[in-house]
Amino acid sequence: MAALCVTSLEEAAGKSTICAGLGRVLKARGKKVGYVKAVCDAAGDRDVDMMKLTLGLEEPAEKLCLAMGSIKDDNASLKQVEEKYRQIAGDRDVVLIEGPGGSLAGTDVLKVVMNVAERTGAKVLLLSFYQPDLDGERLVAAARALGEKLVGVVINGVPEDKRSLLKANILPALEKGGVNVLGVLPEDRRLFGITIRELADYIGGRILNNEERAGEVVESLMVGALSLDPAASYLAVKDNKAVITGIEHADIQLAALNTSIKCLVVAGNSEPRPVIMNRARELKVPVIGVEKNALDILESLDGLFDGSGFYHEKKLEQIGSLLGSNVDLEAIPGIS
Repeated sequence: MAALCVTSLEEAAGKSTICAGLGRVLKARGKKVGYVKAVCDAAGDRDVDMMKLTLGLEEPAEKLCLAMGSIKDDNASLKQVEEKYRQIAGDRDVVLIEGPGGSLAGTDVLKVVMNVAERTGAKVLLLSFYQPDLDGERLVAAARALGEKLVGVVINGVPEDKRSLLKANILPALEKGGVNVLGVLPEDRRLFGITIRELADYIGGRILNNEERAGEVVESLMVGALSLDPAASYLAVKDNKAVITGIEHADIQLAALNTSIKCLVVAGNSEPRPVIMNRARELKVPVIGVEKNALDILESLDGLFDGSGFYHEKKLEQIGSLLGSNVDLEAIPGIS
């Protein structure tokens, strides 16, 4: 039985997403896969709930948490961590452990990761989310702090126009420091999106047509302009979007439908004009009707994408595809 602990240099580097993708890859290869999170929020943990759905785990959420709030550095607490892990491990081929994130070298985060790795026998995958100021020396220091437990580093979310810079500066520094880079994952906005159904529920709207497409992923939001000519060019800037506009702006609604759009959000108390609904049905674009006005909708959107999850079949397929194309999976324990 193999175990892999996924930790990161940043709090939000994509650990849950990587665990979900690896879990799907492993299951596709016929492996029995388990999952635990090293430290969970006492009030409930959304990552755990999402992983239960993603991997079809039967254990209750509380059993998928090695500790609540924190892991104390004493023998009794660490023994409890070990016992909870063994209950999950059972007859499984691989257990994915979602570790904490943050600065590693000489910190409490490192202590937690190392204690978990020691008590579970896990190898560690170090994840770092790309930022313009990504520090190769900091990555090397973190990798060295993990020592023999480290299986390798994955750099996540690299924009296409930054890949050459990464190859010229960061990767040579890691190679010089003796760090095994397992892969570089490109930025993919589809993984940050939400479904049309989630959007409708979030803003208190109702899907008026083409409800069978409610599972499609919206990557961004745009607000319709107040006149047709500017709207046509403005709305063409982004693909796979939702466009929000008022019920009175039929010209803008029609302009939006003629771009790459996932759904149309219409603010007001009545259904859009028949010409709009007919065009939307023809294009199979769902229309969300909302009683709020456009301004109220906009005010309710703060944080909408912050909680977007990965439990969506198309997202999961994309995560697995990205891992398979960009990461040396065979170097990860339990994959082959």
